[in-house]
Amino acid sequence: MKTWFPFVVVLALIGGTMGLTALVGEVKSTTEPGISMSLPVRVGEWFGERQAVSDVERRGLPQDTEFERKRYFNAAGEEIYSSIVMAGKDTRSIHRPEICLPSQGWSIVDSRCEDIPLAAGVPRVLQVRALKIYHPPFAGGGDAGVERLSYYWFVGKDRVTASHLERAAWNIYDRLVHSVNHRWAYLTVSADLPRGGDKGAAREVEEQRRQRVRGFIQILFPMLQQAGTQTSR
Repeated sequence: MKTWFPFVVVLALIGGTMGLTALVGEVKSTTEPGISMSLPVRVGEWFGERQAVSDVERRGLPQDTEFERKRYFNAAGEEIYSSIVMAGKDTRSIHRPEICLPSQGWSIVDSRCEDIPLAAGVPRVLQVRALKIYHPPFAGGGDAGVERLSYYWFVGKDRVTASHLERAAWNIYDRLVHSVNHRWAYLTVSADLPRGGDKGAAREVEEQRRQRVRGFIQILFPMLQQAGTQTSR
């Protein structure tokens, strides 16, 4: 039997269940997300500036989708970008970046799961999906293109996962069993990688940059959880 067959079955079951969900019972929407939609001004040594969300990014998404984005920088001049996309009543706001990245010209060079221990909050260990992506030179840009580390995960009310399939399964379960459509959030933290140099030096720089991004997430996520809990009270 083909190794991809179980995935086809799972997708078929999810699609069928979503259709059934649309036909049976009234689903009430909750306005209680699992985290705050306000990225903090300071995350450890990092200071944040709000970044605009373009019309292109908003286009095609439900109108009640919420966005938040900041560019963070430290005294050494390093930069980290963080963003939150929060779904409203329509769950189409949330999707895997692996779907939209290729259409934006990005190639996925590497994809892995990483565990990040947290100092506070639940879970104690946050599992994220870590992508390494590449975009060829933009118009008027340099010859090297852009290489980037992009970490993402999903947060619902009392739910945290790095898996899109698990998020979809939880969403279906909550709609069918509890008649609740929770507002899931999609979080990303990313940092560009310098281009050029020999392979050994590039690997060392990449690992250092991964450590910086993981350390940032380690501080950021408990802050968003705590602020979200205070807001919902």
